[in-house]
Amino acid sequence: MHIDAHTLLIALGVFCLRVTDVSIGTVRVLFTIRGMRVVSMCLGFLESGVFIFAVSRVLGGERHPLTMIAYALGFATGTFVGITLEQWIASGSVLVRIISRNHAIRLKELLASEGFGVTAIAGQGHDGNVLVLFVVAARRKKNLVLKNVQGIDPDAFITVEPVSQAIGGYPFSAPVPPESMKK
Repeated sequence: MHIDAHTLLIALGVFCLRVTDVSIGTVRVLFTIRGMRVVSMCLGFLESGVFIFAVSRVLGGERHPLTMIAYALGFATGTFVGITLEQWIASGSVLVRIISRNHAIRLKELLASEGFGVTAIAGQGHDGNVLVLFVVAARRKKNLVLKNVQGIDPDAFITVEPVSQAIGGYPFSAPVPPESMKK
């Protein structure tokens, strides 16, 4: 099996095209799940155009095993890159549910002072009464919520799940007022 510069360039091009179209496809699927139809449609158009071009490079002309390997590696790498891109974009909202046996009131006050809307509901846990805290936050602020909770109560039980739609309630994108305005 002979590998010349032309074959190597075609394989590299196919690899890059597959990384591109699969990355776009991964992000498109995640936007589709969130109900963002127009964004998903535009990404689908772009994805299919790149895909058709990549497939035509693999199926057209000389079929070299290196080109087919590049196609498969591009697919795998594109999945990784697509998920990484989506995490970087971090669009949408999450619901953070917190159960803290001994620090729920402190957590509620801290999260509220950080500008998060916090709803507290009395609950019954294994060992007695608990306060369940609900925080709907922008997904890109999820780590801030988790850091605050774990800083006060490393033993808190926390679940995080995506929110497909949130209507009304506390505007979690509002800026935090300065301390002097809170009095």
